[in-house]
Amino acid sequence: MRSIGRNSQGRSVVASTLLIVTCLVLGLLAGGMLVIGVSLVSFWKSLSPSDLQAWFAAHSHLVGRLMIPLGVGALAVTVAAVGACWRGAEAARRWLVIAAVAAMGVMVTYPLFFEATNAAFVRGGLSDSAARSLLDRWATWHWIRTGLGVVGFLAALRALQCSAGTRVPPA
Repeated sequence: MRSIGRNSQGRSVVASTLLIVTCLVLGLLAGGMLVIGVSLVSFWKSLSPSDLQAWFAAHSHLVGRLMIPLGVGALAVTVAAVGACWRGAEAARRWLVIAAVAAMGVMVTYPLFFEATNAAFVRGGLSDSAARSLLDRWATWHWIRTGLGVVGFLAALRALQCSAGTRVPPA
């Protein structure tokens, strides 16, 4: 009966599954933020400030409808993986904690900066210089959170590698 709930390496199936789902969700989050940073920010910068504000008013809720739940889900599953893997390999645990802290960092940026900034764009009425300046700050904050997301994703991948007990040979 001891083998129920364990895979062939003796790891909990729940812990292994959460670790894989953590990699998946953090990868989707980081990828989504990269797409926003590369394509949407470039697009927004090509718009006039009044068109940018009109775009935000019409479409930003769609981006938020995807990215906010994805961020919350990434944080939740990463914290769950930390708990499930706590008794596993120490190196995997350390990498998962890094992934969880990075996911928290991504999520903390929303109330610290993006919530009010996005609302200002949606409200509109910003002067051209204020809109451009705010978009530049938005892009800077976005690249910070994207960096955190990528760090979280890479840390989760490293945790998965450590938990499997395998090492990738150097290139």
